[in-house]
Amino acid sequence: MGNKKVPYLCGGTLFFLLVQAKKPRAKVREREQGKADGLSDPAMMEGLIRAITGSKTYTYAGTLKKNTSQFRECRIDGSAYIPFDDPATASGYDYSVTTNYNSVLCRMSNFTEDFLDPTKAAWLVRVLLDVIEQDAGNIGDDAHFFVQSNGSFLSKSDMMSADRFELQPFLVGIVHYILMNRRDNISGQDTLDEWGTKESEHSERKLKKDFQLGKSRTTVVDWYKPTIYDNTDDCPETVDEPDADADYIQAGVADDESGVAEDRKKLEGRSVTIIQQQTNVIQYGEKSSSYVNNGTIYIDL
Repeated sequence: MGNKKVPYLCGGTLFFLLVQAKKPRAKVREREQGKADGLSDPAMMEGLIRAITGSKTYTYAGTLKKNTSQFRECRIDGSAYIPFDDPATASGYDYSVTTNYNSVLCRMSNFTEDFLDPTKAAWLVRVLLDVIEQDAGNIGDDAHFFVQSNGSFLSKSDMMSADRFELQPFLVGIVHYILMNRRDNISGQDTLDEWGTKESEHSERKLKKDFQLGKSRTTVVDWYKPTIYDNTDDCPETVDEPDADADYIQAGVADDESGVAEDRKKLEGRSVTIIQQQTNVIQYGEKSSSYVNNGTIYIDL
């Protein structure tokens, strides 16, 4: 009893929580009539793997369903189709997070748009914060989580004291931590038994009604929306177009050289236009506006 790891953050326990935050499914009768809602657990797993790797999962009929069931119940650490235990997948995701963060964030945004219920976003983040704080695997206070939309990380201790997050960047950081540090998925079995119940061996695990994690937190959680300025092919379906009547272009102005250097660093790897000490005229239809630039403007195109 004393050796149980409860709670324990891993791919299986994360996936169980994601299933609880899923969009409402079509009625059973509709599904029996062949009206697929696209929200099955294997479809959700396929979407999550695509958010991680950027590639679609191709499997033989029934293989992904079986693998998803085993991984969801923490009976396997991963498989050829669910590569949570694959060092190469972890390394690739880490490289993307640290060098091409916008693409990773956009893929995660697509996943959440397809599968998650926005009304459950706050619940999901609050629960995961409690899991990380109480984790039986001893997550150190200085552990790094890339949970901020600008691609930077927070330590565990700083994350515990933060009062606001955006769901999609938060999930990017949680998945990154799991891939890099928690390839032992089987150790999550005790946590699943503590969190949920099953009517039979082959039935779906249901969250217990007395589940308490997250209830004492008041963390505010926003639903991140990529914009057209993110300039990445991974976000074709979720970008917000700029207001056609606006008299301005979103830009960051640096007043001194230190600010310029800092902004340059933040924009590394992104497509930008740098304009220094110019007067800019911006026109939409019959409207026009002039801006005298005394510093440097970065326009993310």
